[in-house]
Order: sequence, then structure tokens, then C-alpha cells
Amino acid sequence: MKLPISRGVLQIAAIVLITLIAIYYSQAPSEEEAMENIGIKVGKPSGDSTPYVSIAMPKATENAIEVRGTGSIVVRNSVDLVTEVTGRVIWVAPSFRRGGSFKANERLLQIDPKDFQLALAQANADKLSAESNYQLTKAQSEAAISNYAILNPGVEVPPLVAKTPQLEQAQAQIAAASAREEIAQLDLSRTNFSLPFNGRVVDSQAEIGQLLNRGQRFGEAFDIESVEASVPISPKDLEKLKPAVGRTAQVSLGNTTLQATVARVSPNLDERTRFAQLYLKLERTANLYPGSFIDVVVNGPTLKNTILLPESAEQINESIWIVKNKTLTKVTPNFINRQVQGIITDNFEIEDGIVLGTVPGAKEGMSVTTTEPN
Repeated sequence: MKLPISRGVLQIAAIVLITLIAIYYSQAPSEEEAMENIGIKVGKPSGDSTPYVSIAMPKATENAIEVRGTGSIVVRNSVDLVTEVTGRVIWVAPSFRRGGSFKANERLLQIDPKDFQLALAQANADKLSAESNYQLTKAQSEAAISNYAILNPGVEVPPLVAKTPQLEQAQAQIAAASAREEIAQLDLSRTNFSLPFNGRVVDSQAEIGQLLNRGQRFGEAFDIESVEASVPISPKDLEKLKPAVGRTAQVSLGNTTLQATVARVSPNLDERTRFAQLYLKLERTANLYPGSFIDVVVNGPTLKNTILLPESAEQINESIWIVKNKTLTKVTPNFINRQVQGIITDNFEIEDGIVLGTVPGAKEGMSVTTTEPN
């Protein structure tokens, strides 16, 4: 009695068959061998058929790491413009419009000061009244002390007779009046609105005749010094720059090149890109527009005993060909850094030279004739 073959056995058999086919084709003969196997003779070129290859002889030396990237101009923080007093706008600076620029402590907005001038005058009057009351109480205290001393020689004057509590109350009234005077003076100064930095206006909603309430937002601006460059960087490149903070850099913006310094590194990686962010302090921030794209070159450490390979030396999978005893040998050195000048690798034995460019049909042990590049 025949037993039915299960579906699982068939699946295993199919997998084994596919594996065997893959192994067979991976070991397939070369084109020349295949032609010879079917009875076709492959002609051998007459004379010296070894290909010519150009070689280079770089030497191990010191090479500086460069990390290149693209980023953008950003603003570290912008400031919401909020009034600290309530009043009607009577003047707005021409520069206090979207896109305008202003200097530190430049008057940007004027709120009607009349109510605050009157409040200051009232505070001044209250202070004068408190000082006058203190002088009167002091004179009364001195007279009482003199009379008590005549009637009671050698006896200490009691505080109530000397009007000590009244004097302390009068002094407290002067202090309170002085505080109200300072508050009134401060509120009056706040009718002239300004900012303590050189900046640019992002948004302005203030107009002449508008009534602004204390705490009301009416615009947005940023400090020019808060403009910086933001550059995403992979953890691998970040490791090459370690420590990154303090490294110098060149920032290219159109035809302009600015010097910069790495000021900060983001504490975490972006959840989508898995890149960190470098924040660069720029030598000059005037006339830079946030959102502009930039090219950045960050100068890394200098590595000793490394080789700078020509870019044309790279072959498939970060390998290179070297010539040893007039034959090709494949080498896979550690690629450290790519830059415009070439590729920095760890030091390795270059034998008779490093092959430049591609070699048709190149394979391990292939004989070649070398020529020095021009």
C-alpha cells in the first residue's frame, strides 16, 4: 500500500532542488571554458597579450579628515512681541514691518504715554506728601524728647513719648510712595517699545490707532546672532569628528563661503532619518535668510600613517587592485574617509603599485604590464 506524500516533504524537496541549481550556476564555467566544452577552440592572441595598467605609488603620511554634508540656515529661537502695558498705538517705526531690520534698543513702537505721565505725577506727589509727613512727625518727636528730658532728667524716653512708631510708619509711607513712583516710571518707559538686540521682524500686527492690552502678542522677531547652520550627520561621520564640538567648518551659500565652528550636537537622533544634527556658529550672520540651503565641509582630526588614494583606484565593493610580481592582487583596505582629493585608508602594503581605473576582465593573478601615470 502506497502512502501519500505530504505537502511538507514536497516543499523541502523543492527547496533542496533550488539550492542545488543555485550552486551549479554559481560555479558555472567562464565564457572561454564553456566554448571549449562544446568543441569550439578559443584563439590565443599572438605576442604579448598582457594588458597595460596605470599605477600609482602613494605614500603613508598624515591626512586630515573631512566630513561633507548639506544643511540649512536656521534661527535658534524667535521672540514673541508682547506689550507690558495697556494703551493705544500712536507711532510705528517704518522698519517695524515684516522683513524689516532694526538695531538694539531702537524705538519700534510708541504707546500713548499720557495716562502713564499722569500716574507718575501722582506718584511723585504721594512721595512728597509722605516725606513732608515724616518731617512733621520727626519734629514732633524731637520736641517731645526735649520736654520729657526737662521733666525727667536722666530717665530714658519711652518709645510712645518719642513717637518712635509714628516715625517708622512715616518712613514706611515714604518707601511705599517711592516704590509707586518707580512703578509709574517703569510703566512710562514701557510705552516706548524696543528690543535689546539687532534683529529682523518676522511678523508685525501693530498699527497706529490700535489698542494693545498688557500681555497681548502683536508680532515676532529674531536676534541676528541667533542665526546658525543646521546640518544632519550620520552617526558614522559623527564618530569620525569626535569630539565634534569646536571643529572648524566652511559653509557655502551660493557664491559666498563663510567660516563656522561646530557649537552643539543634538542629544538624540532623528526618529525618521536616524541622523544627528550639527549646529554651527557662523562668523557672519547679517543678510542670511533662514531656510536657505547650504553645503558644509567640517574639518576633522588629522590621522597619521594613512594613505590618500586617487578616487580612480577604487574598484567594486571598496576594493582595489595592486600589482605584485607583475600580477593583479585584490586588496580591501579600511576606507576611512572620502573627500575631493581622494579616499583616505589605513596604511597597507602597496607592493609594486596601485592600479588606477578599471581593467577589463581583471581577476586575481592576472598578468599585467604597468605604466606610470602621466
